[in-house]
Amino acid sequence: MQIECTDRYYFCSVNCRIMESSRNKQKMVDAINSKFPHNNLVELYYNVGRALPFTAQRFPDGRVSDWYRSQYVEVVKVEPRGKYGKVYGFYYRNGERADSSDIEACCWCKKNDKEPQEIPNSGCGSWALLNIIGEPTSEAIKVMGLEDTLDFGRYKGKKLSEVIINDWQYVKWAVLGSQRLFVDIEEIVAYHEENMPKLTPADKMTFGKYKDRTLQEVFNEDQQYLRWLEDNNSSFRVDWSCFK
Repeated sequence: MQIECTDRYYFCSVNCRIMESSRNKQKMVDAINSKFPHNNLVELYYNVGRALPFTAQRFPDGRVSDWYRSQYVEVVKVEPRGKYGKVYGFYYRNGERADSSDIEACCWCKKNDKEPQEIPNSGCGSWALLNIIGEPTSEAIKVMGLEDTLDFGRYKGKKLSEVIINDWQYVKWAVLGSQRLFVDIEEIVAYHEENMPKLTPADKMTFGKYKDRTLQEVFNEDQQYLRWLEDNNSSFRVDWSCFK
């Protein structure tokens, strides 16, 4: 069977749309997970625009036990009550349906359950989003780009790109500690690194044991301290070519 040029164009277009959709979903997943460990399952449900099903994992960073890394839940039904409520779904271990526990009394979901079961600890934090399988039925969170404008806080009305250049610490706070700002993490970090101003000898230290001293003074007395700071602080960059 021959495929005409128009057919090739159609299939390429469909494939591109699928890839773009996949990239956008991953951006949303990363943006939502930047709030970890503050989200519970109901909050994840709201963030993804009430899309069902979705998959999520508790303690993916192994902070409680590495045992959690091998398991996750598929959420298929939510009965919200504000930020909390009841959440129902299925249990997976190593990517496959499984009994949630070998102890009968502790097993909230069995491998062969046909109906979704109530997921324990759904209202607690430390849930991370893995994948958005369904389509949103309400407005999901907006993942802001560099040219988008902030609508809250001290930089309300400013472009995100401006704020990144002028106050990176504020952006980090808003991304990690605020439920108002969701961003394309890779994009803003790359932009910050590309546009981060380098410190010169006349600049003054604003923190640490040499606070209020010029970098030239610190360089003369303790060059290793400056190099240690640059290695351990992503916002501290020195223009070494200016120092003698």
